[in-house]
Amino acid sequence: MAAIQDQTHAKPILFLLEREFEDPQHHGQRFFCRHSFLLEGALASIPGLYERLDVRRVGFTRPRQDVIGLVGESEQSLPKLVLPAQVRSEYASGEYHARQYVSGTDRILATLGELYGIAQPHP
Repeated sequence: MAAIQDQTHAKPILFLLEREFEDPQHHGQRFFCRHSFLLEGALASIPGLYERLDVRRVGFTRPRQDVIGLVGESEQSLPKLVLPAQVRSEYASGEYHARQYVSGTDRILATLGELYGIAQPHP
């Protein structure tokens, strides 16, 4: 796995759901994604992490075109970390157009630990 040293190269893209959203199946109610919120907390609490990533917040409603373009139509669930083409991770969930992606909060945090040495959740 190649760690990212030079920040002039492409950054990993972290897709999160918008901080608050409506679900058309639950008219009038507002929601948040607990998985995205955990990563929002990491971004706010770990010095320098936000600047190392290209963070993109997307709406709840599908299709999520920005996500589809990088990981394919069947992989729209969020959160998702899309790695630059030259970066590989043992935690990758899949690959699309020569770019690995990581699904799920635990695997994303493990990958960020792999790339940047951030602290990991206590077992």
